[in-house]
Amino acid sequence: MFNHARRPLAALAALTASSALLPAMAQSPAPAAPVACTTASDPYKDYSCLDTVLGSGVFERLYNYYKLEWGQAGPPSDPKAPEPRRAGYFPAPQTTPPMPFTEWPYGGATPLEVTRTGSVDSPLMTAIANTTVGEWLNDAGIQIYGWVDPGGNFSTNTLRKPGGNAPIAYAYIPNTIQIDQAVIYVDRFPDTVQTDHIDWGFRLSAIYGENYRYTTSYGLASYQLLKYNSVNGFDFPMLYGELYFPQVADGMVLRVGRYISVPDIEAQLAPNNYMYTHSITYALDNYTNEGIFSTIALNKNIMLQTGIALGTEATFTHAWKSVANPYPGAQNPLYPGKTFPIDPG
Repeated sequence: MFNHARRPLAALAALTASSALLPAMAQSPAPAAPVACTTASDPYKDYSCLDTVLGSGVFERLYNYYKLEWGQAGPPSDPKAPEPRRAGYFPAPQTTPPMPFTEWPYGGATPLEVTRTGSVDSPLMTAIANTTVGEWLNDAGIQIYGWVDPGGNFSTNTLRKPGGNAPIAYAYIPNTIQIDQAVIYVDRFPDTVQTDHIDWGFRLSAIYGENYRYTTSYGLASYQLLKYNSVNGFDFPMLYGELYFPQVADGMVLRVGRYISVPDIEAQLAPNNYMYTHSITYALDNYTNEGIFSTIALNKNIMLQTGIALGTEATFTHAWKSVANPYPGAQNPLYPGKTFPIDPG
């Protein structure tokens, strides 16, 4: 009977304790409802509001994205984006601005261990992101972007004709305003951060403007410069494909096609430049090569680059072709034969 008498007391105590908790539970604040996004929201503070702020129309989104980034150091950050660098790799050595790059450029390859597919901040891709074409391009990791870069100069040279400012290049016509370059890229970066699968990439580029004369490769639309000496023209400075092999050392990129020459410090294309004009040597030296080029990260400190190129501004269509030698014989020790390569490059 003693044990039976304790059970109601225990039950009563439990009921009293539960009753005491009810007021406390009733006073607990309810979870905050998510803030509704409006066109006045700030995607730099709440990235989920980006689409609402940009709108739905292509031109509306393009305008609003430029407006959003105006005065900012970069685009709003997606908290769900994958890590942009491989774990344990060095932090980015530079920032943009003020430098025209965040990684030290070594050329010949998509930067190893620090590149994600579709990572270019492209207002055009943002503008078309909610269209059928845009969704397909984003799913494939393909991006389209570019720029228009006009320029001009004032000179004491009164001879206003092409070449009047020589030997200065890139502003070689005195007292004029010109289209330096209008450029479009279509490309896909291989994901060089991940280490579990082979990935691929490519770049197709086109340039139009005065600067084409410094990128022209003999045999690829070179008639504009070599035959007509046109002030403005077009060229295709980069036409290449890439494969990334994470299984080789710390990663290897193999590039095939036409690419910017590797042993260089200056850059032709506007976003990569330090200054508007260039050194005289850069107006004359090698700008592009065609061939196959490999870049191997032996570790995070050492890279090995090797390749085979056709020559200086030489195209594969001229490989193994010859033309009649106008000056054969002993007086021409370099090419004494009756023929010589069409592009000794």
